[in-house]
Amino acid sequence: MSAEDRELIRSCLRGDRRAYRALLARYQDPIFGYCQRMIKDPGQAEDIAQEALVRTLTRLESYDERYSFSAWVFKIATNLCIDHLRKAKRIAYSLDQEIEGKDGSFRREVASDTADPDEQALANEQLRLLDAAVVALPEHYRAILLLRHREDLSYEEIARILGLPIGTVKIRIHRAREQIKRRLDRDELL
Repeated sequence: MSAEDRELIRSCLRGDRRAYRALLARYQDPIFGYCQRMIKDPGQAEDIAQEALVRTLTRLESYDERYSFSAWVFKIATNLCIDHLRKAKRIAYSLDQEIEGKDGSFRREVASDTADPDEQALANEQLRLLDAAVVALPEHYRAILLLRHREDLSYEEIARILGLPIGTVKIRIHRAREQIKRRLDRDELL
């Protein structure tokens, strides 16, 4: 855990409101981004991210400083996302489908440095298919893959977050990658 996190947590436990705001500001965007990638609905992701942060702050006295604070926060968010997905029994949606946001609906766009429209179209299609392959994964594989590759957490942190042995984490990441590879092979992308 960083010294800054440690000091913020201790200040929060003493009732310092500025420390609460600083801790929220530090983790709000990463947690929201993670929830949005897990849930795929910005409104629901925002609600879940807020709930994760509220739970983090209200249960701060139960946090064990021997472990990574960020891993603890992501564990709370992961559990809430998985609970939501199980309750909603969501299906995978097309990435071509418009996304409803606070300012209306919009389509996904991927910025590119290349000026060649054909290359850009191919890159966009590949990203769309890769994202669809990730969304199609079972939630336990998707959570582990996002924690590893999008949040850049170590195997040990993921194991702590999900309460799994490190070997299980490694196996699930391998299996998730294999499922994505098979799907992309089927779509002739690899």
